Amino acid sequence: PHPKARRGGAHVHTPHTDRTLIALLVVVVFLSFAQIAYEIWRSATAPEQKAARNAAANALVPAPPARASIAVLPFLNMSGDPSKDYFSDGISEELLNDLANVPDLEVAARTSSFAFRAKNEDIREIAKALNVRAVLEGSVRENGTRVRITAQLINAADGYHIWSETYDRDLSDILVVQDQIARAITTTLTQRLLGNDLDRALRKPSTIDPDIYRKYLEALSQYALKTDAGDLAATALLKDVTARQPDFAPAFTALGLSYVHRAELHDDPSALMTEADAALAQALALDPDSPDALSASLILKLQEWNWDEAANDARRLLRVSPHGLATRNALEFYYGAFGFLDRKIQVLREIVVRDPPSFVNLNNLASVLDTRAQYADAAIAAQASLRLQPDRPLALYMLCLADAGLGRKQEARALTAQLVTIQETGAADGCALKIAATGRDNREALRLANKIATAFPTFVFDETAMGDFFAQGGDLKTAISWYARGYDRRNRDLFAAGFVPTAPAALREQDGWKALMQRPLAQEWKSARDRALAELGSGH
Repeated sequence: PHPKARRGGAHVHTPHTDRTLIALLVVVVFLSFAQIAYEIWRSATAPEQKAARNAAANALVPAPPARASIAVLPFLNMSGDPSKDYFSDGISEELLNDLANVPDLEVAARTSSFAFRAKNEDIREIAKALNVRAVLEGSVRENGTRVRITAQLINAADGYHIWSETYDRDLSDILVVQDQIARAITTTLTQRLLGNDLDRALRKPSTIDPDIYRKYLEALSQYALKTDAGDLAATALLKDVTARQPDFAPAFTALGLSYVHRAELHDDPSALMTEADAALAQALALDPDSPDALSASLILKLQEWNWDEAANDARRLLRVSPHGLATRNALEFYYGAFGFLDRKIQVLREIVVRDPPSFVNLNNLASVLDTRAQYADAAIAAQASLRLQPDRPLALYMLCLADAGLGRKQEARALTAQLVTIQETGAADGCALKIAATGRDNREALRLANKIATAFPTFVFDETAMGDFFAQGGDLKTAISWYARGYDRRNRDLFAAGFVPTAPAALREQDGWKALMQRPLAQEWKSARDRALAELGSGH
């Protein structure tokens, strides 16, 4: 069973020193899996471990940065009031999102770009770490109803300016200013204006009340915290924004996202998903091709087990934003829900290259690699996530599973002890179960499965994870009873559990599993999966 980092609590970025941060980013982006694997397993001698090391030669080394690629650094707050950082950050993020929606432009993720806040570093070094050819930086001075934005686009090759401009406007015109900056950058980097994106810009209102816009940016800053309190604050602000500015699609998208995130962490998410549905429907009514809204809608439809609508959203995303991060983030969930693990791994590798300092993405990569039984690569991803957040339970658990899968029992047991020390006994028992299962000690595996079941819910395990635990211990009858509970709870990845390489071969032959797969919603899933498989072709 693999944890979902998005369910595991808030992701808090811990500041590093300037040099350490850049070194970390360069290591994660530019070192190959083989090189890191050698560090981790240089003492391994068993033939299967050598084979695992060789398999890790699939390098996580990006191609040279695309000609049209950019990172948007957080703009400086020039107001003199640190409490207004949310405003300059918000302007930066809005520009980043606008640029990310340009099909021919590759944009570094927010996590990566914002990691360089207030870092007095050479732009060329930052661009190298983020694997882009250009960097946008600037400043924002907000004073009452006026705003001054200075933006400058810098060539990473030589550190010289490609383009710069200062905008001194009434704050009510802020949306127009953002559009003008995004158009200027698009023109400069791609040498042409893209017609579809010019049309998209017209779907925003031409003016917005300054107070409403401040609330919108404040909501974005709260949502970025990825905490319950932040989500609640964002929801309250965005409900006010959408009520007062009903033609502002990005606010409805952000409101939908805040509800989706809360639903992922809530024991009874039905009411939250209804609210998310309404907000995202309005966002897409105002802007049908918004990648952010489509991405959020796809994830929501998967949570609701609305497989056909999720597939429709996936097709639309691939049409309007084939290379966008919003598209990649949604496809990660989509491929996982249908059991297309190789596709999910490919997407997550792309995300990690474009967003190296994201603990969540590295942990999710480690998780799916473990499910795919690619334990060497899973350990590498877990090690990289631990470099970002040392002693984070999710990463320790994933590394423990990988070590167990590789037969490194001593290292895995040391990690279980570490998990016990930090009072994550559920995670420790889960990994101890993996050690027992890989050692074919079904009796011990079942003992641990029953122990975890007694404490359920524990750690980040859902009903499907519990079914996986009992399946690993050979008790398929109890496993299927847990999968049936997962059906009632609408576990997103439930049906894929029978299609992954780590599932016992006998599972799908069990009468209980066959009966489960005959249920109406399971049949809908299978039909949607078959259609998706036909569209994807081989290599899923």
